[in-house]
Amino acid sequence: MPVRALMVELSQKTAPRFADSARASPMDDGLPTLDAIMDQCANGSEEAFAKLYRRAAPRVRGFLLRLCASPALADDLTQEAFLRVYLARGNFEKGAAALPWIFAIARNAYIDCQRHSRVRRNVHGDARTFDQAVDREADPETRGDEVLAGREMLEIVRATLATMPVLLREAFVLLRFEGLSVHDAAQVLGASDGAVKIRAFRAYELLRAALDVPPSREGG
Repeated sequence: MPVRALMVELSQKTAPRFADSARASPMDDGLPTLDAIMDQCANGSEEAFAKLYRRAAPRVRGFLLRLCASPALADDLTQEAFLRVYLARGNFEKGAAALPWIFAIARNAYIDCQRHSRVRRNVHGDARTFDQAVDREADPETRGDEVLAGREMLEIVRATLATMPVLLREAFVLLRFEGLSVHDAAQVLGASDGAVKIRAFRAYELLRAALDVPPSREGG
């Protein structure tokens, strides 16, 4: 089956799961790890690519959504990213970590989209988009004033991320939401570990200032 047709079929089957948390474990129910599946893809297995798409597409889509804040654009870029993954699968270094490699490809798809788009899209979305992406982490038992305070805080975070320089936003998203190590995030961004730490620190500082949180004081 042609790769585009395969991805369309898979996306239709997995579309409802795109709304799930992007923090799904890479080894649920004793299934092979994402790295092992990617190794099989590198060997040319079409079946492995289908498994890779089912397993990784929700996380890739979540990553892209936090970069562009547009659900429709995130869907399109997820398809583009996996087409690129399929075409470049032979270049994957067996034994390497799959997720940073896939995220790097997805990020490049996002950058290319922004660079070559003739009509500038509204990549910041509306106030609800970011809330829907991150509000799932809230305690379902939270009620009343805590709900209001939580939503107000999320709106501030969303607005701050939307206006943040993309280099800072990428570092923050990869470390805070995707849970990557500094080294893996550096691989995705094509930067040094030190540069990623600096970008993440600056992102945290912007968010801290927006939330009006005073710096922590040791022994205070």
